[in-house]
Amino acid sequence: DIYKVTYIKPKSGQTDKFLSGLKEHTKKHHSKGIMRVRTHQVISGEKAGWYVRTVGPITWADVDKHDANEKSKDHASHGAKVLRPYIGERIGPMYWSPREDYSYNRKTSGKASKMTRVSFTHLNPLMDGEYRELRMQIKGAHENTNSEASFTVGQLVHGGKMHTYAQFYSLDRWAEMASSGPSNASRMNKAFGEGSWVRLMTKGQKIIYKRNDEMRLYLKDYSSR
Repeated sequence: DIYKVTYIKPKSGQTDKFLSGLKEHTKKHHSKGIMRVRTHQVISGEKAGWYVRTVGPITWADVDKHDANEKSKDHASHGAKVLRPYIGERIGPMYWSPREDYSYNRKTSGKASKMTRVSFTHLNPLMDGEYRELRMQIKGAHENTNSEASFTVGQLVHGGKMHTYAQFYSLDRWAEMASSGPSNASRMNKAFGEGSWVRLMTKGQKIIYKRNDEMRLYLKDYSSR
């Protein structure tokens, strides 16, 4: 499975018109099948104030069908009328793939949470193998300590800077940001012995050159899934 992700920033002073057009366009052209979409507003991080449109899960064959639909005369003309005049910047589409092997206790209900915290990890080139070892240790620590945590790890596979990963956490309120269990450090040391966390962090410093995160707020009225 893959997910098609696009960031959109409305022009200054045009957010209300943009959202009005987005709601109309979603209802008219993104309400069925592979065209269904989920919309979030970024409320913290580097892209606060932007909106994120996510289509998926779909296949690469579905991408051809999705693009053909968007380029159809009726679809394209409607977008040009109700959206394009109010869009200031756009990034994407980018294509992400879930990494089941890195994820833990992944939620599969298909229901959108009210909020999603997305933590991005940017690797130095050709360090994906070393990152795999790091991720498997983190997952193993959660498994070995019967953690109740839940997260999905995704990998950017096309449309952006390669060697980029993200960890997604589903939340319903800011209060869930507060840790209610053992820290990652204590889990790692308990699972693999004292000093394991320090060794993991040392390895991470060699393979990761940047980390950043953002919080996304789900917008039900502008979504169809």
